[in-house]
Amino acid sequence: MPLNSRLSGKCAMASSVASEYTIGGIKIVFPCKAYPSQLAMMNSIVKGLNCRQHCLLESPTGSGKSLALLCSALAWQQAQYGKIPSSPCSCCQCNFEKVKEKDEDSYEGKRPQVPKIFFGTRTHKQIAQITRELRRTTYSSVRMSILSSRDHTCVHPHVLAGGNRNEKCRELLESKDGISCRHYHSVHKMRDQNSLQWVHGLHQAWDIEELVKLGKRLRACAYFAARELMQEADIVFCPYNYLLDPQIRECMDIKLTNQIVVLDEAHNIEDCARDSASYTTTLTQLLLAREELDSMVNHNIRRSDHDPLRALCTSLTNWIQETSVSLVEREYETSCKVWNGKEILTVFHGLGITEATFSILQNHLHTVIEKEEKVTLVNGKEEAVQVPTVSAQTQTVLKGLFMVLEFLFRHNCKFAEDYRIVLQQTYTWDSRPDAPDANGFFARPRRKHLGESVRTIVLSSGTLSPMASFSSELGVKFSIQLEASHVIKSSQVWVGTIGIGPNSRKLCATFQHTETFDFQDEVGALLLKVCELMSHGILCFLPSYKMLDKLRDRWRQTGQWDRMERVKTVIVEPKGGDKADFDELLHMYYEAVGDGALLIAVCRGKVSEGLDFTDDNARAVVTIGIPFPNIKDLQVELKRKYNDQHCKTRGLLSGSQWYEIQAFRALNQALGRCIRHKNDWGALILVDDRFRCNPNKYINGLSKWVRQQVQHHVSFKNAMESLVNFSDRHTQAVSPTNKTTEHLAVMQNSTSPGASVTIDLSSHNLLDTKCAILNEEKHVPLLNDGLTLYQEGKLS
Repeated sequence: MPLNSRLSGKCAMASSVASEYTIGGIKIVFPCKAYPSQLAMMNSIVKGLNCRQHCLLESPTGSGKSLALLCSALAWQQAQYGKIPSSPCSCCQCNFEKVKEKDEDSYEGKRPQVPKIFFGTRTHKQIAQITRELRRTTYSSVRMSILSSRDHTCVHPHVLAGGNRNEKCRELLESKDGISCRHYHSVHKMRDQNSLQWVHGLHQAWDIEELVKLGKRLRACAYFAARELMQEADIVFCPYNYLLDPQIRECMDIKLTNQIVVLDEAHNIEDCARDSASYTTTLTQLLLAREELDSMVNHNIRRSDHDPLRALCTSLTNWIQETSVSLVEREYETSCKVWNGKEILTVFHGLGITEATFSILQNHLHTVIEKEEKVTLVNGKEEAVQVPTVSAQTQTVLKGLFMVLEFLFRHNCKFAEDYRIVLQQTYTWDSRPDAPDANGFFARPRRKHLGESVRTIVLSSGTLSPMASFSSELGVKFSIQLEASHVIKSSQVWVGTIGIGPNSRKLCATFQHTETFDFQDEVGALLLKVCELMSHGILCFLPSYKMLDKLRDRWRQTGQWDRMERVKTVIVEPKGGDKADFDELLHMYYEAVGDGALLIAVCRGKVSEGLDFTDDNARAVVTIGIPFPNIKDLQVELKRKYNDQHCKTRGLLSGSQWYEIQAFRALNQALGRCIRHKNDWGALILVDDRFRCNPNKYINGLSKWVRQQVQHHVSFKNAMESLVNFSDRHTQAVSPTNKTTEHLAVMQNSTSPGASVTIDLSSHNLLDTKCAILNEEKHVPLLNDGLTLYQEGKLS
């Protein structure tokens, strides 16, 4: 059914001030006049969908990439609905009142299926932001669903009382204590797309809180309703680990074959894909699982199925305990041993786990976790009683192990060499004198064939650069690649590298230099000077928590900390902690910004990931050094060795290249906290002499919009004079902005009420990366507007 027939009256009002663009034969209705970067993104997405190609799209934060993603993908989908011929008469009375079911099924099988869009992003908060953007468009009444955990969607008071919500929900569904879940049995009230829109009033794009609120009013389960709504939805929103993790996909019944996958904020997708195919467990967890399986066997509950699983856990725990004595000490109170792919198979074969026996074990696992009832006598009456099953914790352990084993044995062990198994022993201090625990994790250094069955994958972020690693790391060919320029003018951003401090000491943040008091004191003096010169909020990002602790301790000893606090309120990002504490810290920072605040954080920490520091909240971002991953981290070490081993035969980056890319992607993410919309301005201060000494290596790794503006300052005095001129020019010329305004509403100039700008890009060749934008008066080639579009990895 075409999407137009599902649009509400409110959407039609929105379209009266919209612009229309025809790209690749697809009419796209945009809620305002699109930026060139948005047109380039929509061109790339339409091309990818038409040609079944995968897209890698970088567009800076504040350039409206979310709108471009939504409008282009949904417009393409709507066009596909328009191509489907009408189905046999089903809404009118016909002479043939009875149609054979097999004939109907046969017809449905022949009809072309329109791909569903799975839109993944990093957090639930970002999903709420995306649905707000969808509400602005003419596609806001699209059939949709949002997948979420029970932590966000459960409305049952017993489950909400505390503890493991998954386990409590499961107990209610199984009626273990004679108590059932009335909300689950009422899910039919809100699982239909039409009733959701026209009966319950969710006419336009909704967020998960609205669905939960409706669930409370109807006393129906929002968690299971969202899963039911997914079946008829045209677009499904979810955290992107729901799409990457095979266990979650199976649990949520997500089928991606021939569908469209859009992953926004996808800069961390390589790590997520690798983690989703890896698994970590402890000896304690395996022992608890074995004990529970023991109990099942002893009570003669599905004994023939539980016994082989118990034997598996017994073999693994015995092997871990026997092998622990031969581990090699790695660092303080930690020892380990690593096995490669071939060695893993030898280990498992020795434990009786082979490709043939594993398929049998899989059947046993499927059987023991299935619900089953048996008839028994209760007080002289026959009643159906639920057969007990192992706990959710034991199921998680077994499913994790089986996921890795399935990868290992797949295609005659073709991917076994992609895995390493690590047995690691650490000591934790508690009431006992020694408490060793063995941790075994199966680390898959590389995730392949992500795009085997998916029609089109679109990866988008403000900080994908450097982009070279995505194809090789994910095993997906990204034929369409785009680096878009920012929507701001060059005068709105100051980008400078500083390699010398206020006392003329060289600043090079290598491990050897950062250990010295000279470096620590010089960084403190530099940061104090920036705080004195730049008003309002300043963010400072360090490579690690270890460096943060060293600098803080040194500055407190020397009095530098007190001097900074006299200029600005100084707030430090904590390592770990819960969300409530972190939110309180951010609130303190925002409250202090008016009089001046400095937030010291860490690359790859919470502050650097996805947070919005608009306008005065970040007039400067200072980065100290280059945030390379911890070279002593075992998984980093294994990954580097793996890439070096296979770089020539499998087309991977070398271990050093992969290692450097991780650093610059984290650096770009930190720099992206500043400049959040078209009218924003700010300074990016990169402190490290390596940027100036070796620009080919260190500047090329920065995002395009940053590297185009870089100026190298040979003296600290010149850098500060330039920074002051930049700040003075903007504080005098720009009046204070309204911090409560929606960023995209500020950023984009909507067309005047009643206007409709129609731009036709349908004449361009879809296989040509160049396209022209009809801009009311003239054609402007995209490549002349600061955009670089790549295809097949080459500049067109």
